[in-house]
Amino acid sequence: MRIGIVARSDLPETIKFTRKMLKLVPKSDVVLEREIAAKLGMRGTSMRDMKVDAIVTIGGDGTVLLSQQGAPDVPMLGINMGGRGFLADVSPANAPKALRRLLAGELPIRERAKLAVEIASKRLPDALNEAVVRAASVGHTLDYNVLVDGEVVEATRGDGVIVATPTGSTAYSLAAGGPIVDLRLDALVITPICTSHPHGTPLVVPMDSRIEVEITRRDAILVVDGRFIAKVKPNDKLLFYRSDKPAKFFGWGDEFYRRIREKL
Repeated sequence: MRIGIVARSDLPETIKFTRKMLKLVPKSDVVLEREIAAKLGMRGTSMRDMKVDAIVTIGGDGTVLLSQQGAPDVPMLGINMGGRGFLADVSPANAPKALRRLLAGELPIRERAKLAVEIASKRLPDALNEAVVRAASVGHTLDYNVLVDGEVVEATRGDGVIVATPTGSTAYSLAAGGPIVDLRLDALVITPICTSHPHGTPLVVPMDSRIEVEITRRDAILVVDGRFIAKVKPNDKLLFYRSDKPAKFFGWGDEFYRRIREKL
């Protein structure tokens, strides 16, 4: 099995841990992402150019999200170096065992739904966690409508709105007052951000819904999994729906509710 390694290159402990992990994998079977490779004095490549069977991320959930955007079709195993670790769920202590089982082909591949995003019929990068529409200027609010399958469900004013997957329901959406959704459910979450006139209510809708957001006043921006993607003008049509390309992760523990108890 050929493995790509993506790690945070700005943390000394992550660089040191990556060196340790490299000792467990034959050199001919490893491809390093170029930034961590530079820190290690080795050759590397971009994530998009990696020709690998698996990617191991070393860092936190942000490293996983970054890797998902860089190599969305490759199954991943995330090693958590200190953050919450909902996506990067392998502890450093368990990492050698997890890597050995990965190399032996003993870890199952599990899929997680992703969110397709369009502006004016133009397809943008998919979201694993969430897509956020928010005011382009700090201190300003947006007037916007939310439609589900053509029916208006929100017409309000506020800082913006989040459309999240079950995976993303424990991230920004939760901080904004949205519910936690069990990963086994086929559902999407719509969470208004700081709304008034009237006060917005979080909604859970079927995964096969088509969600539209219409901006009726002021410019907005679209952020996908924490990264700026595009500017949005009034009357631009934003569309969100289940992607036909799910994220793939190597299974390591299924204790979803234990993680909620321990990490939230």
